[in-house]
Amino acid sequence: MSKDGYKELLNALELHQNLLHAEQQAISSKDLNIVEDILRQKDETLQILIDAKKNTGDNFPQEIESRISNVLDQQRRNTQNFRKLHIQQDHTEPSVQKSNPIFKRMRRAYFN
Repeated sequence: MSKDGYKELLNALELHQNLLHAEQQAISSKDLNIVEDILRQKDETLQILIDAKKNTGDNFPQEIESRISNVLDQQRRNTQNFRKLHIQQDHTEPSVQKSNPIFKRMRRAYFN
């Protein structure tokens, strides 16, 4: 495995982790429009991650293993926080949310 492949994977992980951080902030501020934009971007960065992983094999150095664990943990926390937001908002504005197409897409992204 070349160092360039690992560097590419680390860069892809960093890019995805930055989006997860932005997503966390958008969820905290309850801005579903930004969360939706970030979800689209995450689809792109996941493809970059998949492509970068193809160039590395399956045996990662500890640094990469740690970054992967951090990314997975952050995704788990974002999903939990979005679910909490959904529960809170479900009690306050049920009719608006059920008709909101962005809200419906967010539910599919986080609850499937």
